[in-house]
Amino acid sequence: MAESQGADFAVFGPVFEKVGTSLSTGLDALRGACLGHMPVLAIGGVTLENARACAAAGAAGIAAIRLFQQNDITTLVGQLKKT
Repeated sequence: MAESQGADFAVFGPVFEKVGTSLSTGLDALRGACLGHMPVLAIGGVTLENARACAAAGAAGIAAIRLFQQNDITTLVGQLKKT
């Protein structure tokens, strides 16, 4: 829907269950959201361990506020490049 309205990108989530909630859309829903031509960023419960699954589902990237705030950014980006 965002693509049909002229958006340049979309942020989709929460993909994974976040601590303190039972809300999540899951990887299948993310995969469906990534079927268009517009870049989609995965958000919600994204960790270093599941970031690769987001990419495999078609996400152009991740928006992981807590992940980036709680880790050394240089080290984290190096680890994400390996995934």
